[in-house]
Amino acid sequence: MTFWRGVFSEADGTPSFARVATAVTLAFALGWVTAIVARTHQLPDFSGLVAFIGILYGINRAAGAVAGLRGS
Repeated sequence: MTFWRGVFSEADGTPSFARVATAVTLAFALGWVTAIVARTHQLPDFSGLVAFIGILYGINRAAGAVAGLRGS
């Protein structure tokens, strides 16, 4: 349990919404892609999906940068 708490928390131990949201989005996307492949027997284009998941990470990093600038 400590491992998973560390995975979904920031370095200081506070829970990270961005990490939890990314994990939930990734789990949904894996299920969705699996259903598409099972139905069509072809891999879909992943570019939009990768961009969406990357945006969640980018928002978290930008918020951290802004908080760092305000604290300076």
